[in-house]
Amino acid sequence: MHKKSLVRRAALVLVLMVAVLATAASGEEDKATNSGGVTKGLGASDASKDVSSPTIVREGEDPFELVYGQVVVKNNSSKRSDYFVTVVAESPDGSVRHDETMVSVSGLEPGQSSTEKGMFSKDIPGDAVLKVLEVQRTAST
Repeated sequence: MHKKSLVRRAALVLVLMVAVLATAASGEEDKATNSGGVTKGLGASDASKDVSSPTIVREGEDPFELVYGQVVVKNNSSKRSDYFVTVVAESPDGSVRHDETMVSVSGLEPGQSSTEKGMFSKDIPGDAVLKVLEVQRTAST
């Protein structure tokens, strides 16, 4: 019985090690960044070049001003695609992150462009700049 217990423990340790390694490997793939520091998220390839013109847009007046992160997305792939773009509003020197939001585009055909925005939930100072953190492009269903 003691020998059987050791075999079970060894098998359990082996299974746990494989699970940990698989999780670590998938996390590294998900966090792959391009030279500009933009991650691809769950997308199969780097689609950061599909996103341009990150801009902070303000609509309305105090105290009812709404602030958005806006980007232009152009589908440079050969298939209809969905995009999930994470953007961050930060100080001009990048030392302070004010807030982040998600911009999404669904069913964008090859060669088409769309200007979309995501709303920030926190106050964004007037001198803040918008930076793209992650671009996920997946096949549209």
